[in-house]
Amino acid sequence: MLKVHFLNVGKGNCTVIKFPSGNLAVIDIDNSRIDDDNDVLQDPIQFLNTEYPNQSIFRFVLTHPDMDHMSGLDELHSSRTITNFWDTDNNKEIDTDKLHLGGYKTEDWEKYQELRVKDENPKVLHIYQDGDAQSYWKEDGVKVLGPSKSMLKKANETEEYNHCSYVIKIEHEGIKIILGGDATKEAWKDILEYHGKDELQANVFLAPHHGSPDNIEKDVFAHISPQYVIISDHRGHSYDYAYYNDLATEQVYSTKHFGNITLEVSDAVKKIYPEKNG
Repeated sequence: MLKVHFLNVGKGNCTVIKFPSGNLAVIDIDNSRIDDDNDVLQDPIQFLNTEYPNQSIFRFVLTHPDMDHMSGLDELHSSRTITNFWDTDNNKEIDTDKLHLGGYKTEDWEKYQELRVKDENPKVLHIYQDGDAQSYWKEDGVKVLGPSKSMLKKANETEEYNHCSYVIKIEHEGIKIILGGDATKEAWKDILEYHGKDELQANVFLAPHHGSPDNIEKDVFAHISPQYVIISDHRGHSYDYAYYNDLATEQVYSTKHFGNITLEVSDAVKKIYPEKNG
């Protein structure tokens, strides 16, 4: 069974995936809002301890170097073995003295800088659009749609690091899932040009950048034609989901309304269920 958990972490992103191979993956992490006054947000490390106790993380994927995608990394690394760390060769720098203003911790940024240069424990992998899939990618049905090296170059030149966000496709038993990271309109056009429209078809689509209209590339997304759109968002945001409501042939689920959202795929049987009724 393939099991995908879209966690309700509020402002950021965290997707936990248990593959039929037994490999466990974590795509981004954010625990910067777990002290929410109404106690509705999910602490991703607590979730892992409950659902997958004592299991190592075969791959951690940092889609791009924004703090709402890496908060909690220091604690995650101290509590779990991470075998592979997917990163882009970005040149982003930040003023760590100001991290607290966004509710973030310096140690998470410092841990990222420490881990991203390691050769083992974890092994850092720079994987791009034109990379050849290694055996364990194929076993897990993982394909890297983006970024390309040209988008990485653009990100480093413009300091707009969403250009180099990972966009990942996962397929099992004919069910296809695309995780959009925070990819920009330019990145989506690059993906379509390289892969073609057929590669973009998916049943489940994690919308980029929390559903922001600034990251909607309609000419590309029309080819995805998903049954379900997942939006990792937080209360207080007022993005208009009208476009995604039209794009999804069945339903849009936002974590701020539905809580954790789980997808199970086994023998071509797909089940998707939210923690709350919305």
